[in-house]
Amino acid sequence: MASIPAAPRPPLPEGLGDMIRAARHRAGMSARALGRAVGRSHPWVTDLEDGLRPPSVTMADRVSRALRLDPWADAVLRSVAVDDAEMRAGRKV
Repeated sequence: MASIPAAPRPPLPEGLGDMIRAARHRAGMSARALGRAVGRSHPWVTDLEDGLRPPSVTMADRVSRALRLDPWADAVLRSVAVDDAEMRAGRKV
């Protein structure tokens, strides 16, 4: 039986990446430093900031904590987070 492809995800909200990048700059962190802080590579951080990939729920939590996001920014980031199990299943998001 053929598998049914996952429905494409809507693009990330415009401005989300800029919000993350600005928070990272305010925290005095490079993309490499944020990547180390959350257990990812700096290209992963760049992809997040460029709106190319949503974070998993776990990664949204790690990014929020590392950048000490305010409650509004934290809520916006978490609103686009993808379930960890879905990410582990290898679905392209």
